[in-house]
Amino acid sequence: MQIGGQGGEGVQGHVLYVEDDDTNWEVAEFSLRKRFRLVRASTDQQAFALLGKREFGLILMDIELAGSALNGIDITRALRGTYPGALPSYAVGVQCATPIVFVTAYSSRYNKRELLAAGGDDRIAKPVNFTGLALVMARLLVRNV
Repeated sequence: MQIGGQGGEGVQGHVLYVEDDDTNWEVAEFSLRKRFRLVRASTDQQAFALLGKREFGLILMDIELAGSALNGIDITRALRGTYPGALPSYAVGVQCATPIVFVTAYSSRYNKRELLAAGGDDRIAKPVNFTGLALVMARLLVRNV
């Protein structure tokens, strides 16, 4: 788990980024640090541990997560209370209505409709246009105030 950036005070400015790739994390943290305080979870287990301890204003969710039992879609379903099977013990009882933006390199494999049906609020394709992502994030954070 890593914490970066100095911007965005309060829960609204705190963003959990569930991302297993170090380079993607570093680029996102650098690109968004002036407006948001990013916290990283690189596995599903880290994500549930953080979400069980504190609130975030927004979650950025990678889909393919190496070293995790659940992918980003399954994590989202678990957080929304719609996961169809038995959850790993570390995920049981951790639910939230925090807005979730899927950030994926596989936008042709996972269409936006499917991701919204899983409980996401939006989808951004990799490589990320950080101006566009910041606008989506700001829109969802303002909507959630």
